[in-house]
Amino acid sequence: MRRFLNRVRTSSPSLAALGIVERSAAGAHASLIAKGWAEIGYGYHGSVHAHPDHPDIVVRLARKADGFGDYAALLRKGFKGSDGPHAPRIYDLQVSRCGALMTVGSRLADPKPDTWWLAYAHAVLADHPSVAMDQGVRDRFKVEWPAHEPKIDHPSFDGIREDFRAAWPGFEAYVATLRSAAPRALDPNIGNVLVGQDGNPVVNDPLCDDGVGLWRSPLSRLPTRFGDVLRRLAGTSFGRAPAAA
Repeated sequence: MRRFLNRVRTSSPSLAALGIVERSAAGAHASLIAKGWAEIGYGYHGSVHAHPDHPDIVVRLARKADGFGDYAALLRKGFKGSDGPHAPRIYDLQVSRCGALMTVGSRLADPKPDTWWLAYAHAVLADHPSVAMDQGVRDRFKVEWPAHEPKIDHPSFDGIREDFRAAWPGFEAYVATLRSAAPRALDPNIGNVLVGQDGNPVVNDPLCDDGVGLWRSPLSRLPTRFGDVLRRLAGTSFGRAPAAA
């Protein structure tokens, strides 16, 4: 088991302090359930767990170190706004030898469907604030948030942008910094903007699932990068091979 060095806050709740010992991809989920950590959410790679004795935190388990691990590493490093109300708190992060990722973080809540800023918060993730929303994103908003469908010819998204900036002026700068720190496309799916205990929107899991391993040292990332290059070259070579007669 490799410990994540220089944890975000050494005085904050850790997996060890919570009595969570089993952290493998195969056995951690069952162990969490047995210890009273009920599953309250799940995604492509894993699940989120909460315990009645620890109402302010959650434990997130992923079968592999995904984009959330990269996000946690960026938060640990720190950038503009990462210590503000729009970023989750990551108290502990550990990766097993088999690549399973487990974190302890602040507990967040789902916003109500009629939350006035929700559509625009996702619009900031989906597009740069200075450009119009993509029609595909706009169509998805129409289904999810019919009351807040932005008009195609309205650059301020029906006034939501102005109200949003007045209420939480640091949110867009935070996302812009995140986009520049991790230039891959951000993920605007439902659940990636949640609500903190203070009522502010929190960018929960904005990076793509295929993480690049920012939680590891630069040296340990070299083999992965080399392997990715080889796979791309092999794919290109196979793609140019003549078809069988």
